[in-house]
Amino acid sequence: MDKLLLCLCFSLGAHGGNGPKQPRDRLFGEDKFQHFFVSFIATGLAAGTARLAGADHRTSLYIGAATGAAAGAAKEVLDARNPRDTASVLDFAWDLGGVGLATAIAAQAK
Repeated sequence: MDKLLLCLCFSLGAHGGNGPKQPRDRLFGEDKFQHFFVSFIATGLAAGTARLAGADHRTSLYIGAATGAAAGAAKEVLDARNPRDTASVLDFAWDLGGVGLATAIAAQAK
């Protein structure tokens, strides 16, 4: 799984062809914070919903983290396939940051 995620990250960051230059991807920006908070909320909602549905604490954390990471990865795959958008490894890193913080907070709730 880790190798697959690494390949995805590298493939999203690869630029090919002679198309128009894309704007430089910055580490901080409104877009990055949107990625962080959407992933944070998706993770928290999925974990909470799993817990309400009867999943145990650990399983609900896994479900939440997987849902948040999958949503972020899906967004970047869609961006990579859309010629008007740009896929970004930094966007995905911010997604994973939101997933991590939401999971850490949810892990403290019992």
